[in-house]
Amino acid sequence: MKKQIENKQSIEEMRHLIVLLARQFGLLQKESSQCCGVTMIQSHILYEINHTHQLSLNELAERLGLDNSTTSRHIHGLVEKGYVERKPHPTDRRYVTLGLSEKGIALEESISTMMNDYVLDLFNHLPEGKIHSMTSELKLLTEAMCKSDYCCKPPLS
Repeated sequence: MKKQIENKQSIEEMRHLIVLLARQFGLLQKESSQCCGVTMIQSHILYEINHTHQLSLNELAERLGLDNSTTSRHIHGLVEKGYVERKPHPTDRRYVTLGLSEKGIALEESISTMMNDYVLDLFNHLPEGKIHSMTSELKLLTEAMCKSDYCCKPPLS
């Protein structure tokens, strides 16, 4: 049974806040957005590979909500730059896993430090005692987005 939201203003305000959040994190820039010499998508790829070991191209594409050819193209660019390594599976030669090179680990750590500093700065602008509740509310929102028929469904790891 669907919930009825009586207040159209609440719907419009939530949509506006989501749009602002996407803009402020630079999510509209996609390919043109550069951070530390990689695109935003490539930055997300580095993050996923670093946090999910023994990841295949198909699994990565699914986690990012991208098709395999787009993911493969970005992986190829990261391999050429020396950030990502393709590793053959020990028992199945047809299966390849993705890993970060030392250079890739250093870049991902640099991007993570920068993003953690950004989030810390955001926390400094929040009222005392609101960080935990805001994190809980954002988690609820992302879980609802994953359940929605209108939204892509990347996993929440």
